[in-house]
Amino acid sequence: MGKKVKQKTISVPVLYDQQHRLHAPLYEYDRGLKTPYQEVPPRADHVLVALQELDWVKVLPPLKEETMNVEELFAVHDPALINHLRESSDLAGLQELDHPHLAPVYHYPWIFPVRNEMMRGLLGSEEKSGCFAFDTYSPIGKHTWSAVLGSARLAWQGAGLILAGEKLVYAICRPPGHHAGPDCIGGYCYLNNASLAASRLLALGPGAIVDIDYHHGNGTQEIFWNNPNVLTISIHADPADEYPYFSGFAEETGGEDAKGANINIPLSKNCMDADYLQGLELAMNALKNFTPHISWLVLSAGFDTSMEDPTCFFQLSDPVYEEIGRRIGSLGIPTLVVQEGGYALNKNGELAARLLQGLHAKADE
Repeated sequence: MGKKVKQKTISVPVLYDQQHRLHAPLYEYDRGLKTPYQEVPPRADHVLVALQELDWVKVLPPLKEETMNVEELFAVHDPALINHLRESSDLAGLQELDHPHLAPVYHYPWIFPVRNEMMRGLLGSEEKSGCFAFDTYSPIGKHTWSAVLGSARLAWQGAGLILAGEKLVYAICRPPGHHAGPDCIGGYCYLNNASLAASRLLALGPGAIVDIDYHHGNGTQEIFWNNPNVLTISIHADPADEYPYFSGFAEETGGEDAKGANINIPLSKNCMDADYLQGLELAMNALKNFTPHISWLVLSAGFDTSMEDPTCFFQLSDPVYEEIGRRIGSLGIPTLVVQEGGYALNKNGELAARLLQGLHAKADE
């Protein structure tokens, strides 16, 4: 008998762009209190360090700026929102030049129109930021546009790699994106990275977005609400108890043209590993039963479900993230991982590595 040749271990492209560091607000407003900003640059940097330690990972440079046109964003975002982000970043830059002692300058929305007639008037003022935001957690500074565009470009690049035949790709996107809707920002999110990637991957046929962040991806749900070719699944803390409060309930199942193509799996505050894996099994069954066949998967990966995360009430252990990866990887669907939340700086990297190890173990079989 001939000697059995061991199959070569597949390498996994990891995408990272250091310009995310340019976006670094110092503080946020949480229920009226001024507190340190939690969505900080080390979140992404720690993930990069941890993934680089995996010997089958290859870190690729980001695409050149001209490779992705801004118009690509219009597949998921209103041009008015894109213009607002660019103009607000430019304005913050001018204010820093005029008043260097104020640096860094970040604009925080503070007037939120609740009726259309309010918005019409506010859009013509200097304080229109509340027309494009649903909370105060996404301030805009002079480098915010560059950072969020770079983050979105990584997701778009990752989708391109899947289109080219890669089976597993990890995009370390920062700022995150799943709270950003077609025409609004919030929850540290400005551009919906996962949705942008999904819009490109539709060239392969129908697919799915699975969101495992602690908070419901309200923006992703809204973007694909009426699209029957994208199955959106979110496993998250019950919005009756947790942010964003207004979105993520189980009865939200999709628009008139996509009934059943949106699945929310809200979990209670005391969620343990077994409870989470039970919710994941519901998601797995939905993926297997979705018609027509799923050609690709975008995994919105937030690690704020960890018991050590300061924003979380779940009690997930470290090893469960590898099991989550194994179960999702067992589907054999080409998968792009897009970084979302996770605010325990001492844990993000390790948990990202565990998730990717689980996904890779199945992809390599």
